[in-house]
Order: sequence, then C-alpha cells, then structure tokens
Amino acid sequence: MRLFLLSISRYVLHASICVLLSGFSHPSYATPDVLLEGLDGNRHNLNEYIGKGKWTVLNIWGARCPPCLEEMPELVHFHDDHQDSKAIVVGVAIDFPSYGYANKEEIAEFTEDHLIEFPVLLSDASISEKIGAGRLEGLPTTYLYTPQGKLAGRQVGGITRNILEAFINKYENRINSRTESNKK
Repeated sequence: MRLFLLSISRYVLHASICVLLSGFSHPSYATPDVLLEGLDGNRHNLNEYIGKGKWTVLNIWGARCPPCLEEMPELVHFHDDHQDSKAIVVGVAIDFPSYGYANKEEIAEFTEDHLIEFPVLLSDASISEKIGAGRLEGLPTTYLYTPQGKLAGRQVGGITRNILEAFINKYENRINSRTESNKK
C-alpha cells in the first residue's frame, strides 16, 4: 500500500509539473506597470519583485478560499526556505467568492494569523489580465517567473513547495541542456 501511495504522489507531482510547463514554451515578460496597493498602504509595482535575479512565485488567492487556505503553509515554507537564495513568493489577495477587490483589514488579519512574511498586495480578478496572462480561471492561481522576469509557468489550483522546487529544477535543467547543446 505504501508503495502504491508513493507511486500516486510521484504521478501527481509529475502531472503538476507538466501543467506548469504546458502552454509556456515561449515565456513572456511581465507587464512593467502593474501597480497594486500593499498592506502597508503604499502602491507597489510588480516589477519591484519580478525579474530581480530570483524566481518569483506570484500567487493569487482569497482569504476565504478553501484550497487557498490549504496551500498557504506550503507557500510560507517555500518562501522562508528560499527567500535568501533563489526564490520569493508574492501574494496577491482578492475577495473570495466575489473575485472583487480584497478587504485590506481581512487580509492583514489573515497574514498575521498565518505568519505570512512575504509581500501581499491587494487586487481583484482583473490582476490576471493586467499581467498579460488572460482571464483568471480560478483560485488559487500561481504564476512562476524566472529570475529574468519571464513567465515560465502557471498553476490553477493548489500548489506545494515540492511542486515549485521540482518545476524550478526541471526548468533550469532544460535551459542548461539547451545551452550545452548550443555550445556543441
């Protein structure tokens, strides 16, 4: 039984990586002028975070969204483990279930209760279109940007630290193998 469960979890991880990779064979750059309000009351451009030499996990979520609540500890741990090295998380909170503009007080309380230390910005469902990724299909949605600011992947639905780490490794290996074959 344990072997069966291990096989299933590997399959789910592989399928999630494939979902992240699908549709992004030609990565695009982030929209440079997307300004969003932060919990600090200031307006922040997404380019303060994207394309600054680290992988950027841009996660769109809602405080009352059950799958968002389930994945949040994974994102917190991923950010804590990688923020000083190769990756950061940036959260964009929207209202759930309306997909309207997030309630600042509700999100501030949520981030405090869940020990979220990564940047959290406020928006509504139009954020997905503003960054050039089309209509928001569901919550949570995670966009993954390369250290150079290219949109490399998207996941609609929950994500884990293991999926993010595996995707980054697979993406970097694919890029490195292309670079090596071009040298030959």
